[in-house]
Amino acid sequence: MNRTSADGRAESVPYPVRTAVRVVLLNDANELLLMCMDDPTIRSVGEKYGGHFWTLIGGAIEANESIREAAAREIFEETGLTRDDVELGPHVWFGELDLILDDRPTHIRQEFLVARTCETEISLEHLVGNEKKVVRQVAWFSLDRITNSGEIIHPVRLPEYLPDIIAGQYPAEPFEIDLAAHPRR
Repeated sequence: MNRTSADGRAESVPYPVRTAVRVVLLNDANELLLMCMDDPTIRSVGEKYGGHFWTLIGGAIEANESIREAAAREIFEETGLTRDDVELGPHVWFGELDLILDDRPTHIRQEFLVARTCETEISLEHLVGNEKKVVRQVAWFSLDRITNSGEIIHPVRLPEYLPDIIAGQYPAEPFEIDLAAHPRR
């Protein structure tokens, strides 16, 4: 399996690759929806499980599914919000990291789309598979709450990337963000 390095060269990836979409879902108060997970089968390569963490909603892109289709499906599964409730915006970021998923090293490629909604009531009744066991809650976070939280939030550099998105200043092309940064404990 290959990935492209920062200088455009093809590099070999030693693990199976999982391509996923993450949704930067903002409400009318410019709060970001985050999902709290407690899943001991997810951890950084070479590390022990660090406990529950918060992350953007989203998941694997299925075969023959576009990024936008995957985002809409994941939004519904993890929030109950339909396509009528959400306006999908641009593809703004991408990134890669290696994780242990289900006790197997996996190379993760994530694509990030912005979405907006005026709805604030979220339902977890459409979670699928293992999500039912590991998703603890979802909550709306202000940028200030994300920046000053003592909780583990992934990606950990989100406070650096989020202000432009909140302001509606989207990049002309998606750019790579650091997904491998570890939280301070």
